[in-house]
Amino acid sequence: MTSHPKRFAEFIIITTFTKLLFNITRRLIYPFAPEFARGLNVELSAITSVIAINQATSLLGPVGAGFADRYGYRILMLFSLAMLTIGTFAIGLIPIYSVLVIAFFLTGLAKSIFDPSLQAFISNVVPFEKRGQVIGITEIAWAGSTLVGIPLAGIVIERFSWQTPFLIIGILCLVCFFILLKIMPKDEKSVKTSMKSNWKTIIKDRKVLGILSFVFFMSLANDNLFVIYGAWLEQSYNLSLAAIGFGTIFIGLSEILGEGCTILFSDKIGLKKSIIIGISLCSGAYFLLPLLNIGLSYVLAELFLVFFTFEFTIVTSVSLSTELVPELRASTMSAFFAFAGIGRVAGAFLGGVIWSKFGLPAICMISGFCTFAALICLLIGFYQSKPIID
Repeated sequence: MTSHPKRFAEFIIITTFTKLLFNITRRLIYPFAPEFARGLNVELSAITSVIAINQATSLLGPVGAGFADRYGYRILMLFSLAMLTIGTFAIGLIPIYSVLVIAFFLTGLAKSIFDPSLQAFISNVVPFEKRGQVIGITEIAWAGSTLVGIPLAGIVIERFSWQTPFLIIGILCLVCFFILLKIMPKDEKSVKTSMKSNWKTIIKDRKVLGILSFVFFMSLANDNLFVIYGAWLEQSYNLSLAAIGFGTIFIGLSEILGEGCTILFSDKIGLKKSIIIGISLCSGAYFLLPLLNIGLSYVLAELFLVFFTFEFTIVTSVSLSTELVPELRASTMSAFFAFAGIGRVAGAFLGGVIWSKFGLPAICMISGFCTFAALICLLIGFYQSKPIID
């Protein structure tokens, strides 16, 4: 496909837009959870349970991605997009709580399959020295969901209903499905080994263990802060919910800047060096946060630095991870996202407990030390290992 630059550019555009739809679906329920609860006539806790189920699907991603390595990336990408289409249409057309639970399970699982399959496909056709740039472009969809998708969804919900955004997403998913079906080439080869054999191969690789431990600690540190930052700003600076919502857009800007730096600089600096720089800055940003808790402008600037360095580090590490076990890319990447999901669940749980008992300084110390632990895991994993072209 890379021998036809125009066709490949079209593929990147449509898959980035598809990832945007996946990300909007996952993140849409967070800010509008009360509206969902009112629409379904259930308690808010019932909606937060759906969020937990959606996040937990990342643990099942390795199963689907194992099929991608065995049967081909194209078929699994199309299959996961079909799951997203069915799930969003179900939510949009059938306003029943049990349907919402099942549909969000499907859409979460679909994202856990689509992302590693796409990254594996890109890695098969894009040279390693340009990998950070191309994968970084597709990851713009994550920040885009906060900057564009969620605000637009809010307008649609206000004018119509909480179900309408899902109907729109379902229609767009259907269009993307047929475009990908037409432009994406069939897989030339696949690995005819068992899923158990694939995992044995992955776990034996010290670099893979290092990167999995790295992403676990990075994700734990980030969610440990993310789950309490709204309560912190409200309590310390008396911010309204609308102002906190604006803060989410502010975080989206930091994320897109981090992704932009990955696109522009990570390949030039070197992926591994870029990750080390990003981790170091991110760890320092966590430790500095309590010291700058003296005014809202200082706090927002420091939060911007935290999420910017985190996003830059994570997106760059995705690019590096695609080359650790080239013959099992989808399985490797799904393991990456599964460990990230475990870290996020652990961070969300710890953040609430630590905040209620010890406050902001303890939150920042734990996040800083966990990020430093991520650096140690990375260095141990890659110590005296064979270079990956980097």
